[in-house]
Amino acid sequence: MQIARFEPLTSVEGPGKRTAVWFQGCSIRCQQCCNPQMFNADARDFISVTELASRIAEAATRTDGLSLLGGEPLDQAFELISLLQNLRNFYKKGIILFTGYTWQQIQANSEKMQAVGLCDLIIAGPYIAAHASESRRWIGSDNQTLHFITEYYADLQREWPLNKREIEIILRDGLILLNGTPLGDDHEVSRILRKTRETID
Repeated sequence: MQIARFEPLTSVEGPGKRTAVWFQGCSIRCQQCCNPQMFNADARDFISVTELASRIAEAATRTDGLSLLGGEPLDQAFELISLLQNLRNFYKKGIILFTGYTWQQIQANSEKMQAVGLCDLIIAGPYIAAHASESRRWIGSDNQTLHFITEYYADLQREWPLNKREIEIILRDGLILLNGTPLGDDHEVSRILRKTRETID
């Protein structure tokens, strides 16, 4: 599999404390995507299904679930199916998949349907900046649809949390990494990063 990043613990990529995996490579390439550096597939980012499942399992003792993002997870549907089948043997927590494909496009492809069938919740559809969501938390734009594959997230189905723009700053190996919902203000992001660097120094 080709992944851009593995985050063992985050609190801004879905409900509760989560493990997050960003996939490398995206054929959809939404305009104004917050992760354009993940568009191109790159073999240097390869990780085996077994190793990735092991890393997710190791993080599971501290988290409430798993979020799969990108990039585009369903562009690697075959490998994703293998990963999810592996996880379902032992992973009893909720799995959320974010995809730029519409639900209709997913339904038209048997491999993609098999992959989403191994998740608990799918957030589907391309990001459209003109319809950026101001009402739903963790949702990029209002055109994106929710698909509850299992009852695991029934509480979210009854009442989805209100929008909350939030970022999480992680310092690792000399890098400053940002997770979460873009603030929509480059100046504000720059101010936060400057303040973080000042704190480090």
